[in-house]
Amino acid sequence: MGVELKIVRELATVCVTASELAAIENLIKGELTKPAFVEQFDKMANSIKECYGVTTASLQIWLAMTTETEFCEKFDAAYTHHKATYLSISNRPRVASERAYLDYMLLREFKETQTAYPLLKLTFARLDEFIDKWITNDAWLAMSIENCVKMLYRFLTEVAELKQKDPTDAFTIYQALMVALRPYCTLLENDRKVPDKSVVTTEAV
Repeated sequence: MGVELKIVRELATVCVTASELAAIENLIKGELTKPAFVEQFDKMANSIKECYGVTTASLQIWLAMTTETEFCEKFDAAYTHHKATYLSISNRPRVASERAYLDYMLLREFKETQTAYPLLKLTFARLDEFIDKWITNDAWLAMSIENCVKMLYRFLTEVAELKQKDPTDAFTIYQALMVALRPYCTLLENDRKVPDKSVVTTEAV
């Protein structure tokens, strides 16, 4: 073991970006109501929120196993499925981020983004920095989600190996991480207002 802290840290980082996006969205849409502008803003925001959908979907099936009985009955099949799909899951945030950046560039063509009104000017600068650091150039959001998904796979592999020797100890270690992750997943679900059904089904067994 030893990857638990890294998984929680990456998930916490993802949560911070979701809260930042929600704050920016509330400020901008609270001041600007032109339908065409709002529609384009929503396209950009929803593309970013797909990243959060990937994150929560990759954890849902694991968070649902709350008893040792469920763990013993369901873990092996869930792990086999996850092993076959996690690499394709980890790439999806980058695809969504690339689409979000294109949507952002189209948003920037609206005259509303050039406002001199102090509140909006500061908020658009905040959005610019968010896109630059987390979505496009540095792509920290996609990188954090990829790290989270890949380290989760590493953790689950170690749990699977331990489960063959001592199911009770394996569940204890497993459940400790799930307890730590659950509050962050709840925060992500609260901040993410547009569910991606295609993502949610990815982890179905």
